Amino acid sequence: MRKSKKLLSMTGRFVFIVGILLSAYGFAMFQGGKVSWTIFYILFPFILYSIALFVYPMNTITAERKILTKNIENGGKLTVTVMLKRRFSFPLLYTIVTEKWGSHQIELRAKNKSSYLFVFGMRKQVEWTYEIDRLPRGQHITEGIHIELSDFFGWIRKTAFIPLRESIIVFPKTVPMNYMSLDAQYDRGAIASPFTLIKDTTMATGVREYQAGDRVTWIHWKSFARTQNLMTKEFEDRQSEDLLVVLDERASEQFEEQIELAASLVKEAIQQQANVSFISVGEHKVEYPFIHSAEQLHDLLVHLAKIEPVESPPHSMDWTPSMRIGGSIVFITGSPDWEILQSLGGATRANSSIICFVVVGEGKRVPKSLSERISYARMKGVKIITLRKTQFANAFREEAM
Repeated sequence: MRKSKKLLSMTGRFVFIVGILLSAYGFAMFQGGKVSWTIFYILFPFILYSIALFVYPMNTITAERKILTKNIENGGKLTVTVMLKRRFSFPLLYTIVTEKWGSHQIELRAKNKSSYLFVFGMRKQVEWTYEIDRLPRGQHITEGIHIELSDFFGWIRKTAFIPLRESIIVFPKTVPMNYMSLDAQYDRGAIASPFTLIKDTTMATGVREYQAGDRVTWIHWKSFARTQNLMTKEFEDRQSEDLLVVLDERASEQFEEQIELAASLVKEAIQQQANVSFISVGEHKVEYPFIHSAEQLHDLLVHLAKIEPVESPPHSMDWTPSMRIGGSIVFITGSPDWEILQSLGGATRANSSIICFVVVGEGKRVPKSLSERISYARMKGVKIITLRKTQFANAFREEAM
């Protein structure tokens, strides 16, 4: 239907131009005189160009896009370069190129930045760069490039859409954290340790042959340079921590801050060589049992970028992992209800080391109902810490409030 209207409109414009040409020629023939022929000769080049533009093939124009900004975080800036090419030269005048986004929110943020008006002229290649500020977290789709051509007076307007679909991931913003081990696991039993994990693994007492599964950071490169055999460092007390991070996906006023805290915590724990697992609970329960490599961390950050808040989950909030994962648990939420607090209390009685981070608004008081639930959970032995965004860096050192 839309193509039919477009074809009808173009046909009508062409008939209008031909009508002007015949009218001017007829006026000059029957009226005669210098003035009437002058009018005809003035209009003739413009009409001839409009007819040439009418038959100009739009499919000869191709487009390329380059994303100049890599790893964009929430609130960051996106820089894009769009390049138009064509196979042969033709004098194109007013050209409007617009980047079409699938998200109305991005369209509003881009405003007029994603549109470009220029005179193509005889050039075979044109490019322009635009920026979009304060991108929100999420997956944003750019559908393609819309091109509109016009003659001198707007008699002929031709449009074309070049599909150029591309997905842009805006990751959650992360902040550096002063990470501390919650429950360091030794080879025999579990004891509380005030040291961070990275300190414990720097106390090498010897080397041994490399075995499958050894961390790359434990390889003794000096021995490898001398013998060409991979050797692994041995530690007097080789220490590691199993850490499970659970994110509550239910809607809250501080949902974006919850995502930011979860991403920052996981990233910092992995840098400190912890054995990290992750669970997000919302519409569905999504599990990342073991996160060791940079690729696995990237997959998790993509998941966190795409998460949308859930108003009311269709099932009970079962956050327990499907496979046995020992060690410490960090639960991140914005508004813990009685069901969540009771489940945390049960996990605490099972000798698990648990911290529940409740993210609250900056400069806002904790609601009375939430304070009552927090007091109840603390009576059950659950360690709950209320955090504001400015406290994320020292989350593990904050006093319970």
